[in-house]
Amino acid sequence: MKSLCKSFARGNMVVNSVDLSVEQGKIMAIVGESGSGKTTLIRLISGLETPESGTISLNNNVVNSDTIFVNPEHRNIGMVFQDYALFPNLTVFENVAYGISKSNDKENVVQEVLTLVGLQGYQDRYPHQLSGGQQQRVALARAVAPKPHLLILDEPFSNLDSNLRIQLRNEIFGIIRTTGVTAIFVTHDTQDAMAIADDIVVLKEGEIMQKGTARDIYNNPSNYYIASLFRELVILSKSDLECFGFQNDSTGIMAIQTKSFRVNSNSTYSVKCKIVTSQFTLSGYHNTVRLKNSTEIRFYSDQDLIGDDIVLGFGNTDILVFNS
Repeated sequence: MKSLCKSFARGNMVVNSVDLSVEQGKIMAIVGESGSGKTTLIRLISGLETPESGTISLNNNVVNSDTIFVNPEHRNIGMVFQDYALFPNLTVFENVAYGISKSNDKENVVQEVLTLVGLQGYQDRYPHQLSGGQQQRVALARAVAPKPHLLILDEPFSNLDSNLRIQLRNEIFGIIRTTGVTAIFVTHDTQDAMAIADDIVVLKEGEIMQKGTARDIYNNPSNYYIASLFRELVILSKSDLECFGFQNDSTGIMAIQTKSFRVNSNSTYSVKCKIVTSQFTLSGYHNTVRLKNSTEIRFYSDQDLIGDDIVLGFGNTDILVFNS
């Protein structure tokens, strides 16, 4: 993609001068908040939307420019949608075979991809006879059956509960790596992106904020917005920091991860306070304290601290400073 632009009502740029490439055989995640332009971008790539300017090339062949437009069905791009988009009146075999109906080897190809996704023996069932995870596998089998140049997945796990999502996520992307197909998937779940993708692209208001590996983006976010997507942060004002005994001369945004606060331990900066709320979560207790300037600070602990007086602190290495 080169200088790709797309706007909708009132001239608002949904995709703004995007330059992006995906290496063959790699998996790229596109993350961002709702309205960041993620879905519009993949619709432009697939040909379901037409850009106002810019070019899109697939395997060095231009599929969209000012003078060229290749229809979606001729781009050889596989799509897996959020709602699976299976045909309810067709069997599993017929759904998978839909995109290869003219193939002379249709029977063997369908059986091959059903085996690949672990659904051998399910070819005569209908979508309503399958679980959500099985329907997702059928959608994947249908997408990879034509051997696409590119596979696009739009929020593929958002309709699944958390335990099934993690299990299916690992299985689905294991299958994708087995096929060697180049893939782009859109997600608002940064945990999915970090667990699966070779590269992550962060979008905001139609622009690329940062691109890199999960480790690069997590350890070196280019601004507060990106850091807040991948970490749970608490912004501390100058007044908040003074409560801890920290003098802040920085003009940037200062923040600390909720898991970095220390309770009742020797810390460089600390404050005595009382727990206001303490809620149990799978990752520990989510606590809130109120500082003397009335700011409420949240942090995690391993034990229930409700009603306790504690010393809450942090060290110099816990402080994150962002210019924007």
